[in-house]
Amino acid sequence: MGADSENEEIRDSDLLFRRLHRFTLSPDGSVNSAAFKENGLYPRELSADLARLLRGPEECLARANRQDLGVGGLLARVPRSLDFFVEHDPLPTNDAHTAITGENSKIKARQLAAHTVVLIRPR
Repeated sequence: MGADSENEEIRDSDLLFRRLHRFTLSPDGSVNSAAFKENGLYPRELSADLARLLRGPEECLARANRQDLGVGGLLARVPRSLDFFVEHDPLPTNDAHTAITGENSKIKARQLAAHTVVLIRPR
């Protein structure tokens, strides 16, 4: 497929995968707002993978080529409910790439984190 492939329509019920670092988990094991920040800032665009285009969260993780990361799952309806756009945005090396774009903030990052489930724990 690659970057020339057709964009998939993303339904509110679609699961998105987002890679997680160790520091994005709270002591109780839940995801914290750092999972939706980059370099201490709240970016306007966050990357995720459209789960139904992958064989599972392991494939999302394998593409990172890092053994210390984990994967969280989030339904597309969550960022949309916070006024983010969620669009399939395939890259040459990642057909499942999905862009979550919009005004991000501490409050929104906390809400995204509260709805993210850890599927593979970071090491």
